[in-house]
Amino acid sequence: MTIINRIEDLIKAEFNALLDKAEDPQKLTSQLIRDLEEALADCRATAAEFICQQKIAQRQIEQANNASATWQSKAEHALEKGREDLARSALEQKQREIEKAQEAQQKVDDLAPALEKLSGDADKLQSKIQQLKAKEKGMLRRLEAGQARLHIKQTLSSDEMRSATRKFDELERKVARIEAEVESYDLGQPDMWQRFEDEQKQQQIDDELAQLKQKIAS
Repeated sequence: MTIINRIEDLIKAEFNALLDKAEDPQKLTSQLIRDLEEALADCRATAAEFICQQKIAQRQIEQANNASATWQSKAEHALEKGREDLARSALEQKQREIEKAQEAQQKVDDLAPALEKLSGDADKLQSKIQQLKAKEKGMLRRLEAGQARLHIKQTLSSDEMRSATRKFDELERKVARIEAEVESYDLGQPDMWQRFEDEQKQQQIDDELAQLKQKIAS
């Protein structure tokens, strides 16, 4: 059976080895998944056809058995009536129906192992498809992360980024120079709070001196 041979070839394929050799693992993985899904669909279609043939054969067995029983009854009835010739003819028809049932049963028996094999192959294909899809998802996540990191690396090492960094450093130095100039104006000048405290102390001395003068004058 071509479909079974094809499925076996796909199942036996060394997926990991193929992925290692592939220039584009994602593309190969997607193609393998499509091939496996196509094989799985063929497998199921073939199994459905075999099941249909089995059911037809089983109906033929049932019909042949019923017909055989009918011809047996007719043969007995003919003998009861003394018609041995009719009984013989009935038994010949009965034998034909038995042969039909045997042929149909042989077809059922022949289809059974093929169906069992197809069922096993379908399970293996389904398992392989799930494994490859999981690998494909992991590969896509790794690819997206790698592309994001590469973009960041390229951006950080680009001429535009280096130029922007230099401009920022120059601006930072300019701000620092302006701050330094502002602070330089305060060098050599009393602190405002210190002047305020000195004035308060002077005012206190003036008040005490005025009180002392008043006391002496009294």
